[in-house]
Amino acid sequence: MFFPEDMTLQYFLFDTYPGYLLQMVPIALAAWLLAFLHRRRSRGESLPRAAVAALFPAYLAALLALTLLARFISDGWYILLYHQMPWPEGEGGYRWLSLVYDFKLDFYRSLSGENLGNILLFLPFGILYPLGNPGASWRRTLLLGVGTSLTIELIQPLLDRSFDVNDLVLNSLGVALSTLFFYVLRDRWQWLRKPA
Repeated sequence: MFFPEDMTLQYFLFDTYPGYLLQMVPIALAAWLLAFLHRRRSRGESLPRAAVAALFPAYLAALLALTLLARFISDGWYILLYHQMPWPEGEGGYRWLSLVYDFKLDFYRSLSGENLGNILLFLPFGILYPLGNPGASWRRTLLLGVGTSLTIELIQPLLDRSFDVNDLVLNSLGVALSTLFFYVLRDRWQWLRKPA
């Protein structure tokens, strides 16, 4: 059986990280389709090239939706599926401008699922960005990834979330690892393909 006995589909979709990721799939698919069509029409790229290049905008749309709008999207799915609010009457709602900031760097004390998730969340960045932008350097890829994480962290306290310096460091680590992996692999591949 896919779910443990005590886990319902409702719990999986609305209270687990994989469930939240699953909710972002339609957003990623819509972004991919729009980016694909744009690259085919405006740039005249080949079908495979446009398909690969559209992966980064799809990832970025899902990333922004997950990190900034997950609660709103999740509540929308809940209402659509269960025809009721996701919280009891008189409770819930949104706290705009929570303005919560956590500058205590303590991720290294324990490798929790959330810490690992913050690294994994930004791993695709260092691969998908240069794949969609062949002229991108490793510096640009790294800076754009760290800048994206910083921007997300700065916006979150405005949207019922909090700024967490641990998230910023772990997201940056994910970008750095994938950028290093991509560019080392790409350079080795080019070196192997050079004629003797």
